[in-house]
Amino acid sequence: MKYTILLLFMMGLFLFSSCEDFLTEETETGVTNNNFWKTASDVDAAVNGMYSTFRLYQGNNVIVHYRDRGLVFDVLGTWTNPCNNELWKNWTKTEACISWSTEYDVVTRANLVLDNIHRADLTPERHDFYLGQALAIRGYMYFYILKCWGDAPLILHSEDVGMKSRTPWQEIAGQCIEDLTRAAGLLPRASELVDIDGKAITSKQVFSRGTCQAVLAHLYAWKAALNKEPGLNKTALLYCDSVIADNSYQLAGSVNEVCEKVILGNSPEGILECDYKDTEFDLKGAGAYLASFSQKWPIVPLTTPSTSRARGLCINNSTVYAMYPDKNDSRREEYFYKLDSMAGVSTSITRGWAYVRKMRHVLTYTSGSQVGTIRAYEDNEILIRLADIILLRAELKAKTGDEAGAIKDLNRIRERACCSLYNAAVDGDLAGAIQDERDRELFVEGLCTRYFDVVRNGTFRERLRGNFKTLTDKDVEDGALYFPVGIRAFNENTLMLQTPYWKRNGYAY
Repeated sequence: MKYTILLLFMMGLFLFSSCEDFLTEETETGVTNNNFWKTASDVDAAVNGMYSTFRLYQGNNVIVHYRDRGLVFDVLGTWTNPCNNELWKNWTKTEACISWSTEYDVVTRANLVLDNIHRADLTPERHDFYLGQALAIRGYMYFYILKCWGDAPLILHSEDVGMKSRTPWQEIAGQCIEDLTRAAGLLPRASELVDIDGKAITSKQVFSRGTCQAVLAHLYAWKAALNKEPGLNKTALLYCDSVIADNSYQLAGSVNEVCEKVILGNSPEGILECDYKDTEFDLKGAGAYLASFSQKWPIVPLTTPSTSRARGLCINNSTVYAMYPDKNDSRREEYFYKLDSMAGVSTSITRGWAYVRKMRHVLTYTSGSQVGTIRAYEDNEILIRLADIILLRAELKAKTGDEAGAIKDLNRIRERACCSLYNAAVDGDLAGAIQDERDRELFVEGLCTRYFDVVRNGTFRERLRGNFKTLTDKDVEDGALYFPVGIRAFNENTLMLQTPYWKRNGYAY
C-alpha cells in the first residue's frame, strides 16, 4: 500500500483550472513538491485535481457502483449476488468493486494538499477555503470507507508509505469527526462560497459549512447505531438542525421540480453532489449511474416499451404500487412513466414492468454512426439533499423520543408529494414509516443509500434479501455487512488481515 504522492504528479495528475468548470488539463512538465506549491493558482489546481478524482470515482458506474446491495428492483442482473450477500458467486479477489484503492486515491490527493498548503503564499481567506476543502473531502471519503469495509488503514500524510494494518473503524470515525468539524469552522455557508477569482461558486460538489454538517449528521447517526452509542443521536440531531436552518438550502416546491431541477443538479435543495458537465471526458461512464441501468423507454431515445433490459434493473408495477400505496402520491407518476395506464398494457409488451423516469436529462450523439442515440445523462449524482436530512432528522427524533417532531418532519416530505399525513393505523410504527419514506423519496439516488439506511437501522433481516435474512449475530459481529478486502491491499503488506466473515466465505488470501 504505497501511496507515493510525487508519482501521482509525474504520471499525469489531472489539474483543474476553475473551481466552477472542473475541466481537465494535463500538466505539461513534471513537478515536485519543492517547486509546485508557490501560489494560490498552484493550490487551486491541486484542490480541483482532488475534486476531479472524487467525482470520477464516486460517480463511475464501472468502478464502484455495482457495490449497491439494497436495491428494490425485481430483476437485478449484475446486482443479484451482491443483493443476496453472496459476493463470492461473481466477485473475484481482484474485483474492482471490493478494492478500496479508488477511495484511497482521493484520500491521497487530500493529504497532498494538507501536507503542502503551508508552502504557498495565500491570503487567510483562501488558505482557510483550500484547507477546509481538503479536510472535508478526507473526512467524507474515510466515512464512506468505514461504511463499506469497517476497519481500514488510516493514512493521514502523503508520505506515509509501507505496510499498513487496519485501524478500528471507530478510530477512523473519530478522525472523520475531527476533519469535518474543523472544515465546518473554516468554510462559509454554501451561498457565500467564492472561487479564486471572487466569483460565486454554485456547484454543490464544493464543500461548504452546511455540507460538512450534513455529513456529520449522518456520521454521528451511523456511530450511534453501529457502535451502540445512542447518546450520539442527539448530536446528529443538532447537525440536522443546523443544515435545515441554513437558508442556503430550500426544498423544491414539487416532485416534478425534484426531477426537473434537483436531479439535474446544483439546485437549492442539493447539499452534496458529483457535478458533471457536458464534455466527453466528464460524462463518459459517469453520472446518474442507476438511471443508465434502470431506465430505457421513454427517456432513452430510439427505444420502445418492449426494449430488452437483459443486463439491467427492472421493477414490476406491483412492486411500485406496494412501495407507493397512496394513489395521490405524485412520485408514482413523476418517478415512473404513466404508472397506472402502462399497468394496463399487455404484459407481452411491458412484461409487467414499471418504467423509471426519475432522471430525465439525456444527451444524444449529434453526428456519426450513433446519431440520435443516448450519449450520457447530464444529471448530477445526488449524494445528499435537503429532503434526506429532513427525513434523517425525523428518524433521529423518533429514536430520541420526540415522536411529534418526527411526525412533523415526515409529513413535510409527504405533503410535498401530495400524500396523506402519517397515520399509525395505516402506516404502522413510526420508525418503519420513516424508513419507507426514505425508500420512496430517495429511490435510485446516491451511493448505496438504501443499504446504508438499512444497516444503520438494523433492519437488514427484514428489508434485504437472501443471505442477509439468515445472518447470525456472530456473522454480523465478524463483518458480514461490510465488504471483503480486495487482494490488492495484501500485496507486499503482511500486516493486512481479511474481515473474518469473508475469510470464511471465499476471500481467504
